[in-house]
Amino acid sequence: MRRILICFLSVLLSVPCFAGTDDPVVMSVNGYDVKKSEFEYFFRKNNNSAPVTSKSVQQYADLYLNFKLKVQAAIDEGMDKSESFLSEYSMYRNMQAEEYLVDSVFLENVARASYQQSVDEIGSEGLAYVYLISVRPKDDSREAFNESAELIDEVYGMLEAGQDFKAVALKFSQDPSAMDGGELGWIGRGQVPDEFADVVFSLEKGEYSQPFMCDRTLFIVKVTNKRDLGSYADNRDDIYNWMSGQEEIQSEAKRRKANQYAERLGWTVRDDAAVAHLDSVLEEVEPDFGNISREYHDGLLLFDISNREIWEKVITGSDGLENYFNTHRKQYKFTEPCFKGMVFFCLNEDVFRKVEAAVQGLEVQEWVDTILSFNRKELQMRVMRGSSESGLFKKGQNAYVDKLVFGTGEFEPMKGFPYVNVIGKTLTEPESVQDVAGQVTEDYQSYLEDQWVKSLRKKYKYKIYKKALKQVKP
Repeated sequence: MRRILICFLSVLLSVPCFAGTDDPVVMSVNGYDVKKSEFEYFFRKNNNSAPVTSKSVQQYADLYLNFKLKVQAAIDEGMDKSESFLSEYSMYRNMQAEEYLVDSVFLENVARASYQQSVDEIGSEGLAYVYLISVRPKDDSREAFNESAELIDEVYGMLEAGQDFKAVALKFSQDPSAMDGGELGWIGRGQVPDEFADVVFSLEKGEYSQPFMCDRTLFIVKVTNKRDLGSYADNRDDIYNWMSGQEEIQSEAKRRKANQYAERLGWTVRDDAAVAHLDSVLEEVEPDFGNISREYHDGLLLFDISNREIWEKVITGSDGLENYFNTHRKQYKFTEPCFKGMVFFCLNEDVFRKVEAAVQGLEVQEWVDTILSFNRKELQMRVMRGSSESGLFKKGQNAYVDKLVFGTGEFEPMKGFPYVNVIGKTLTEPESVQDVAGQVTEDYQSYLEDQWVKSLRKKYKYKIYKKALKQVKP
């Protein structure tokens, strides 16, 4: 559930920054000022498809106030100091910060230079997807070479006889790629020795070569595909993925970005020291990142406090759910009668009558052990339950119930179990909370939420500045 909540709060969109002189306070919550830039960031992300009206802004302001009140309650409880919170928040924050700590212009230039270098290395022949089998003589002696030559000729004969290239490579190749069936992958001419490239690029797709020597090693190569390198746009994502693992490139990109800030803001530190300082003040100097960081920070706290105040009470507080149902019983009605029980598919009527007698006086939820006892030695029956927690069937939901209880439709007996009957009763209204558990749970959660928000509004001081809210623009 945490991931769903955080995803709802953290759909990362690019929005303009409104910090500066035109950034009035739109609300204050227990001494914390929510500025227009922060409010607009969250408002637009959660209302990105709806038109911006004074009514929609006011409605969201009310929701955002409740959100900040809950966050404040979590902070008061010290949840922002817990080890689990700090660990998860730090991990996410640092991951998102990477994008803001690097010089994107520098990275783009490196990426384009890397692409051009690949173009120069690969040449006009493009790329070939290669599998290989290699045999290397154990030393420089004539005997060792002859032994290797005999082996590679034997391997070639296997291929000529129709054996699978990958299987042969796995068994005989001495290259590390043998574990992958000899798969070398995409190569360009400039990435391998000329004598190796000459053979590779003389082959058509699907062809394999005769044995040849390159760098004191005997090879057979197979080309399974060929293609052009493609444009820079085609390769950009792959290049950036590669650069993300190049520590020196990333470090230089960070130093350049930090030094730019140091120069502009008059910091006395440079290079790695400037990187560390930029990281420590990133939320202040990059307002957009500040909103992203705050969003996840507050979202985690909202989850933790809501879990304690709402969800745990709903899940574990069965007495509270029961009491809520009993207090509001009149609002839970069936639009038409339902059947509460089970459908039994038995070997014969005698088995069914024994089960019927055994479960008499028991609640539906207690029938399982009895049913299992009948199937302990051999499979004598199968059962169907309704979809709700207490096993309710609505009209039209099950053909057997429709025919046997409501007298409509037809059905075919289950194969192997010719006798079909039902045990249970027809209800015109729910008799327990289990009969309408889904709806009661939802209503009870809303009730707890409403009571909690009311208590928070009494506990904390807050104010919404309507004049500032009017400045929120579409």
